[in-house]
Amino acid sequence: METKHQKTWWRNSNQLNAHIEDRKISWLELFYDLVYVIAVSKITHNLSLQLNIQGFLDYFYMLGLVYWGWLNGSSHHDLLGANDVRTIFLTIWQIVILSALIVTLNSPAQSIYFNTTVVILIMQYYITYLWWSEGIYDKSNMNLNRYYTVIYLLAFALIFSTFFLHQPYLRIIFYIALILNYLPPYFENRALKEKRFEYRLTNSMVERLGLFTIILFGEVILGVINGISKFQKLTFNHWLLFIVCIFIVFTLWFIFFGMISDKKVKKGFIKNNIYALLFLPVAMSLGIIGVAFEKISVADTGTLNHGSMNMKIFLGIFICLFLTCTFCISKLIETSITYLQAQDKIQKLLLGVIAFILITCVISQYLPLFEFLLIILSALLILPVAILMFWNNLELSKP
Repeated sequence: METKHQKTWWRNSNQLNAHIEDRKISWLELFYDLVYVIAVSKITHNLSLQLNIQGFLDYFYMLGLVYWGWLNGSSHHDLLGANDVRTIFLTIWQIVILSALIVTLNSPAQSIYFNTTVVILIMQYYITYLWWSEGIYDKSNMNLNRYYTVIYLLAFALIFSTFFLHQPYLRIIFYIALILNYLPPYFENRALKEKRFEYRLTNSMVERLGLFTIILFGEVILGVINGISKFQKLTFNHWLLFIVCIFIVFTLWFIFFGMISDKKVKKGFIKNNIYALLFLPVAMSLGIIGVAFEKISVADTGTLNHGSMNMKIFLGIFICLFLTCTFCISKLIETSITYLQAQDKIQKLLLGVIAFILITCVISQYLPLFEFLLIILSALLILPVAILMFWNNLELSKP
């Protein structure tokens, strides 16, 4: 029988949080999320310093790794966490490891690989322990955590092997290990079916994904601010450019949350898993949009009207990627019959806006920077107007 002292240290894992309909996100979880966003910000900053193929490959890997760590820690806390000492310490140690990873990203060129790899190994081992330990405290979970334990240990071995390899094999091995890290939930789902438990993202986890994205939008705003701040003497045209950029970010925010907020994910493991994974390219696109805003304002010629053509294309393409992810996520949420027709119209408009922005990117070399951004903003504004119009008409038509 479990004593009060034991409950202070850990709770029986059978008491799944997934069964708590109105569970609120704790302050500890919000603090945890903030540290991960700091890591994303640091990774994005490193990309802005190395805008080449190698820089993008490193960015994609590190962002995938950080999101994997966040998703595992968040899911573990969401399902099995409690207001006990063990949960607090498990979370604190993850924060310590992630903070150490951020520190290693500032290492000198000759030692950054070794320092970063050591911390990645510690992170890999700790998350493996996180899931493995649940089978120790609750024996009924052993058939669930074995997939995490075995696959994560295999990924650990692959990462460790990179100490004995040279380019070009290093990145290949790191990416293989990263792909392995995303596989355990698919094996776990079979075991859950045997226990007659249907995996589904909880309302609190869906809310955390949204909150995580909101903080990332703050990083995009910071990119705009950093870009404009590079001008030593701000003119009226610079302020106009600043306002247009801020409006673009706000419009993207409105589209994203206007289409998917406060809605449950459709039933089914695949739908729920894809929903969670789609927030990775959302984070990636927001990061690169922020970098593009930071770089796009300062042209090689030093004038406002001739922005970098590559940065304009990057900005347009990753806005389209962000909108495409928004479209895909909107397809995975439950919608009442009343709103189904309106949602379908908005989704079609969204696809039209994506196509228009892609065409604008093709001709961006003939457009001055301000006109290019104004066209992008004008196209994006169609969606908030449509969302407000369709949604308000439906609300007013209710008896």
